[in-house]
Amino acid sequence: MPTLRQNLGDDMPAPLSLEDRAAITDRLGRYVWALDSGDPDGVAACFTPDGVGIDTRGNRYDGPGGIRRFASTFINLPDFRGRQHQVSHLWFDGDGERCAVFSYWTVIKWYTEEDRKVVASTGWSRDTLVKTGGQWLIKERHLGWFSDRHGPWIGVDATDENIGIARLEI
Repeated sequence: MPTLRQNLGDDMPAPLSLEDRAAITDRLGRYVWALDSGDPDGVAACFTPDGVGIDTRGNRYDGPGGIRRFASTFINLPDFRGRQHQVSHLWFDGDGERCAVFSYWTVIKWYTEEDRKVVASTGWSRDTLVKTGGQWLIKERHLGWFSDRHGPWIGVDATDENIGIARLEI
């Protein structure tokens, strides 16, 4: 039985290369750096012109102006400065043209006057990136909380939303 690649022949995009994975990881790193350093223009530069941001409350932000507002929503919080987003456990699903990346994020914060360091929040994200003009850009960033009530969960007491996230039906 022929494989999908054999059936599609030259129409099938190239598989995701290690170079693509590195470029995607770099793009997500640039996004987080811009966000944590208070640079909404830098955040917007990581997205396609028709890019979309969806925050943890489900609010949708479209296009460059929307992405700047998406970033500014966080940046303008009174206690945002000093936050650091750690993104880990990236899982890639795509090809040489389009890729979904699933990951966890943890936000840590250092309150210097009190010399207190805290985990401010935890969550998950699904990023869809596309290769445009030879570079990978974020087409959609979907954020969600990861807590005892929110996030991917199929086990006991799961809600339809938890199961949908766990099965990637977001």
